[in-house]
Amino acid sequence: MKRNILFPNFFSIIVLLFIALSCQKGDETPKDEQEQEEEQEEEEPAPPMSGITGLKDTSRLMKSDGKTFCYATGGGIKMIWASSIESGEWQSGPDVFPERPEWWANYSPINIAWAPDVIFDEDSSEYRMYYCASKLGSSTSAIGLATNKTLDPENPEYEWNDKGIVISSVEGVDEFNALDPCPVQRPDGEWFLSLGSHFGGIKLIRLNEEGKWHEDDTEISDLARKNTNFRSAIEASAVYPGEKDGEEGFWLFVNWGTGNSIANGENATYEVKMGWSADIRGPYLDKEGDNMNKGGGTVFLSNNQVFEWDGSTRIAPGHVGIIRDEKLDGTNPDWVSYSYWLKNPPERNGIRMGIQRLNKDEDGWPEAGELLKYNSN
Repeated sequence: MKRNILFPNFFSIIVLLFIALSCQKGDETPKDEQEQEEEQEEEEPAPPMSGITGLKDTSRLMKSDGKTFCYATGGGIKMIWASSIESGEWQSGPDVFPERPEWWANYSPINIAWAPDVIFDEDSSEYRMYYCASKLGSSTSAIGLATNKTLDPENPEYEWNDKGIVISSVEGVDEFNALDPCPVQRPDGEWFLSLGSHFGGIKLIRLNEEGKWHEDDTEISDLARKNTNFRSAIEASAVYPGEKDGEEGFWLFVNWGTGNSIANGENATYEVKMGWSADIRGPYLDKEGDNMNKGGGTVFLSNNQVFEWDGSTRIAPGHVGIIRDEKLDGTNPDWVSYSYWLKNPPERNGIRMGIQRLNKDEDGWPEAGELLKYNSN
């Protein structure tokens, strides 16, 4: 009798254990699949920033009335703006000059402007935009100045005022090319302008209180050349104050090579090189101590960069703008903006605007870090 009672109980226990194990397996499988799906979602690249296609020769990013603005080559100077950089969404705004100043036609056969840059001058309480007019392959060029009390078209005070030519060049006469302007302020409050493209290399002039070439100081300083050839591929300079080894001075960034364009596409050879000087007029030396005016320059942005976060390959970065003390991601204060060519773009035009962290390497030199991780949700 005991045997007959124990056997069914033992058999029942085995069956129950089998069922329990089966249920446990069934519970684990969906969990594993869910974890795999979450991992796949994490690995998917972020969507691209919107509103940045076709932005060639971009300016530095500037804030005004709670918005951020960026300007670029084309038409009467292209403009985009963002209410929040963190959103990754940029909107198109009106051209700076829907109606072109008359003097443009003397330099640009198609009446468009190139390579704008903008700063805010505290003494005059105005924004100053420097830009240039020319034609491809010519050194008959001019840099112009426009001023505004605000960058926001919705502000009642918004109005760009043409202030005419700051400096011009004539092919066969001048040993420089009045292109690619970048204004920079010295700690003592004096303003300067770096400029130059191909013909004769990168130059620097002093500006007066009105933002024009200083009438009492007409010196043109030589900052950088790729080689001794008059028509060597160097352009798009940017000078920014910054210390090295505890000493105050200036960083010079320049582009070597051919720029990003639809014609060049992935064959563009742009790369950004840099050097430092204690004096705004130079000499600027690279990491090896070589003079940038004699072919020196340490690579800051290489010709080809690959990023996992958004799955992009960025070619020919150029026209850098430095952003200081702006925690675009809520944490890191310094950033660098630039234009580049996107490899395998979804449309014909692969020119874009990008933003990366600005770090320092072990030697205290500027180093481009990871991309700005805007809100991709």
